[in-house]
Amino acid sequence: MPPPRDRFLAFAFAAADLLVETGLDGVICFAQGAFAQRLGAPAEAFVGRRISRLFALADQASLAMAMASVTLRGRIVPLVLRLADGASTPMAVAALMMPGLAPRLCFTIGPVPAAPGLAPAQAAGVEAPLLFVREAELALRSGGEGRLGLLEMAGWSEVRALLTPDDLAALEGGIAAALAEAGPGVLAGEIASGRYGVLGGKELDVAGLAARLARVVDAGPAARLASVAQTGMSLDPGSLTPTQAARTLRYAVSRFAAGGMAGAADGTQGGLAGIIAHSGQRARAMREAIAERRFRLQFQPIVGLADNAIHHFEALLRPARMESHPSDSTQDFVLFAEMVGLAEELDIAVLEAALGALRAAPGATVAVNVSGFTMQSVPFRDRVMELLAAHPDVVGPAQMPHRLLIELTETAEIDDMAAAASAIAHLRARGLPVCLDDFGAGGAAFRYLREFGVDYVKIDGLYVRAATRGARERGFVAAMVELAGQVGAQVVAEMIETEEQAALMRDLGVQFGQGWLFGRPGTLPGARR
Repeated sequence: MPPPRDRFLAFAFAAADLLVETGLDGVICFAQGAFAQRLGAPAEAFVGRRISRLFALADQASLAMAMASVTLRGRIVPLVLRLADGASTPMAVAALMMPGLAPRLCFTIGPVPAAPGLAPAQAAGVEAPLLFVREAELALRSGGEGRLGLLEMAGWSEVRALLTPDDLAALEGGIAAALAEAGPGVLAGEIASGRYGVLGGKELDVAGLAARLARVVDAGPAARLASVAQTGMSLDPGSLTPTQAARTLRYAVSRFAAGGMAGAADGTQGGLAGIIAHSGQRARAMREAIAERRFRLQFQPIVGLADNAIHHFEALLRPARMESHPSDSTQDFVLFAEMVGLAEELDIAVLEAALGALRAAPGATVAVNVSGFTMQSVPFRDRVMELLAAHPDVVGPAQMPHRLLIELTETAEIDDMAAAASAIAHLRARGLPVCLDDFGAGGAAFRYLREFGVDYVKIDGLYVRAATRGARERGFVAAMVELAGQVGAQVVAEMIETEEQAALMRDLGVQFGQGWLFGRPGTLPGARR
């Protein structure tokens, strides 16, 4: 008789091409199967990597959601995800958790059965820049010598407007195939329309990849409309701390996703340290702007979906225009503040402004966004406690009704989970409810839900918009509502713009809604001048 492990492997391979075992962190500790045929490298080459790297960028949020629920359900029911190969091959993926001192997830990955209705289960509209930058940050933190490539199709809007659907599909297929040729273990994908990111080892040839993309463009009807621009940068942190390097990387990818090569961060040729070196003047101007409160807050209502009654308002930051900060984007402003270490100062300034608004509007309740970087800070926690003690008219004793909420944003992933958990526990003990913002947009929020005690979960609006398109997309929202309910949190759905969306969210068990249907950002109602 064969050994038990060999027998189990034989049974598994009867239905799967790839067998993978990971920890709860998603890092592969065992791999066997047709990796060379499917992904271009032997199975052992994938040990030590995250399982998310086996799948297409657009499907990684689906995998993160499934892995977040595995500790509650004990297994991942079969779903369809696309491989990170040139053909984006759909594969059936399932997993079972083996409990123990170090729990393991055992994955089977195999061909999709020939049955009607099975289709890739990716969450439509999930933010690709966020997913891509998460993988790049993990490469940074692992200490590997990686390289990041950013490529843009200049003239892409004209290409999309003028090419026939068939020609456009052929061009996009050629681009996907060229990106897949970057090599095994390389993560490549579209992070914005016509803008692509490539993450690989230090030998990654970004210029060569750009040349292949240019040949694809020149071989078809887009030749006179588009051209390829590229830049590459080392992920060697140099003298930067891991946290500084991660902040800088996030800022660089966000700038490129929003503005292409024209909007890319200054100093990319010098790597992460080069970007920091070019930010000095702007950082000084931002510190002055924060100190002088050169920003304003707008307030958007969040209502109960059962009765449309206002529950509270979210305070939205609107920075003033600065010469050294030409972008009007709030996200760019916040990401830059995180990169240069000003996130905590900004969050405290916004909190103080929100408390002032609450004093002027005695009947209102307001939620304030706090960065993941800030939530790890003991000085921030202490400063919040001082502010609460100084404003008894806004936040009374812990047992009294609250008028202030804290929203934990996912612009930055938390490094010190213990410190953040302690800060959240202190806030909740003081009577401040805590909300996880943008739930579903990235994998970290699922881990936060498992590790932190929270009162609300806000579902990313891209899921809300997608939910009206079909049962598959609605299933994602239903799964998130279920996850939140398992930990005793209520759910807010953002970006609700139509009565149809509001009714659907209510039917799926969502308690609160936010969006233009209920009111656009503006002044806080009832505020005294």
